[in-house]
Amino acid sequence: MAVTEVVDGPGEPGVVEQRTFGLTAAQEEMWAAEQLQDDYSVTVAHYLDITDDGHPFDPEVFRRGVIEGARLLETAYSRFVLVDGEPRQFVDPDPDVAFDVTTVDLRSEPDPLAAAHEWMRADHTATMDLTADPMAVSAFIRVADDRTFWYLRGHHIAFDGFAALTCLHEGVDRYNAALSGETYEVAPRATLAEVTADDERYRSGSRRDADAAHWSERVADLPAPVSLAPAQSGRLHPDHAIAGRELSADTRTMLDARAEQFGGSAAPLLASAFGAFLAVAADRDDVVLTLPITGRVTAKIKRAGGMVANMLPVRVDAVARHTPESLVAVVGSELTGCLRHQRYRFADIARIAGLDERRVTFGPIVNLVFFEKPLQLHGARVSYHIVSSGILEDLRINLYQAGAGLPIRVDLHGNSTMYSQAEIAAHLDAFLVFLDEFLARPGDPIATIGSMIRGGLTVR
Repeated sequence: MAVTEVVDGPGEPGVVEQRTFGLTAAQEEMWAAEQLQDDYSVTVAHYLDITDDGHPFDPEVFRRGVIEGARLLETAYSRFVLVDGEPRQFVDPDPDVAFDVTTVDLRSEPDPLAAAHEWMRADHTATMDLTADPMAVSAFIRVADDRTFWYLRGHHIAFDGFAALTCLHEGVDRYNAALSGETYEVAPRATLAEVTADDERYRSGSRRDADAAHWSERVADLPAPVSLAPAQSGRLHPDHAIAGRELSADTRTMLDARAEQFGGSAAPLLASAFGAFLAVAADRDDVVLTLPITGRVTAKIKRAGGMVANMLPVRVDAVARHTPESLVAVVGSELTGCLRHQRYRFADIARIAGLDERRVTFGPIVNLVFFEKPLQLHGARVSYHIVSSGILEDLRINLYQAGAGLPIRVDLHGNSTMYSQAEIAAHLDAFLVFLDEFLARPGDPIATIGSMIRGGLTVR
């Protein structure tokens, strides 16, 4: 990746005259990650699949909502420069040039859906120049007269997943308000400069010391990462091997029943099941998962854009001796610890744990995205899809639901230098079989559940 060094001073060639400010710790990690390989950029991308249902979709109204929301969030307008050799950022003063929602009409293609997915793949896998390229791309992709994809991609140094979802909700909520004749209420939120200032206060405060003590204890003698690949490549690749399914109605019914029985929600239960599956499939007793977490603790920061997300270890020892019910309790406790100590950075935890400096995860990633309110678009049927959610070292499972009662999507991503498409599809099928047994036998040891179906799970 090429970068251009500039001087932060008035009246000189190539000067950025806008006031620059520093990077958050999360952005510093992304800047470092961008230097790992010349052929790899870290992006987040998602899309809405919008089908007319009683009212033609109005792209201009939606575009206006996206632009208005993006200007408030500032993230799509962030720019990065080198000042005296150090990365800094500023908000582009010309928003009309910096970001827009373009239209890509693929209706005349032989297979518009395939063409749309290829267009998105080509965009989110392209290598970016952090000091020259726009940090965000958005498009309406027309695939039928009554069907449109709204796509958003951002570089992870500017967007974390939470900021991308906030941008999505800004567009959706403003669109719904406009078509319903209602006034959209703008809630107070932090600017990008305020997000960075808040991060700096944490880094120099006493709370960070308390978080350091917690993580020093949790990562002592951290187990080696679990993998379902026969060999590690050490390479990152923008194209992932991906398989996706929706949970069946029967599985969702059982999941809801077990969540109520265990006194929790679907998210820790699914994370526990995936951890148990990895332990059984890889014949490992101790497992460490990687949990993406928002790193946002105040209301104004939660409503803001920017990049402050973190990745934290979820450690589960002696998995085989647990039952599903006891494992969910342990994982739930680990997730609570992550929430309480979520701002202590991945890089610092990795250093304490003695991980190689090129490592970017603690183990397979479990990305839990459960919307607080159902995703609805006036006059349309709409579904939400994650295309890219950041860096991928080995495995990542995206578990997401766009609102209570809606389908739960399970997407398994594998590093394509380590897994074939067929292998990832087989692993996902095996996990879904295991999940049903995990839910059906809450009191049986994981070892017993694994032995019953191990023939279909063993990797090596």
